[in-house]
Amino acid sequence: MMGAGKRHDLLTRAVKTYGKDAQMDMAVEEMAELTKALCKVKRAAPGCETAAAVSNVFEEIADVQIMLDQLRIIFGGSTIDLEDGKLDRLKRRLDRHDGIDYNNEEGWRGSMLRTFLNRPGGERRD
Repeated sequence: MMGAGKRHDLLTRAVKTYGKDAQMDMAVEEMAELTKALCKVKRAAPGCETAAAVSNVFEEIADVQIMLDQLRIIFGGSTIDLEDGKLDRLKRRLDRHDGIDYNNEEGWRGSMLRTFLNRPGGERRD
């Protein structure tokens, strides 16, 4: 298994060798291949056909992950903070789905939308 530093160096080398535009195009192609592989899993007959389709999905996930890492290099950023925020939002949605009511800082009272709407000159929504 390749360490994080060597992986980053290799992906940076790929971006420099092939160019940003080519790697962005490749990312789109790999995501399309993953989409196609996922569709095939849903159509696959039980047994060997399903096993092969699932194996192909994992192959395409790996390709897409490699391209996503190159996109982070191309655009010079990380998605960690964004992912954390999106995971927090997913947790709240799942909690609501499971009947957990938030009448505290994590619910409507503490939401960014409520804060925005209740700013001076905003629409009051309590």
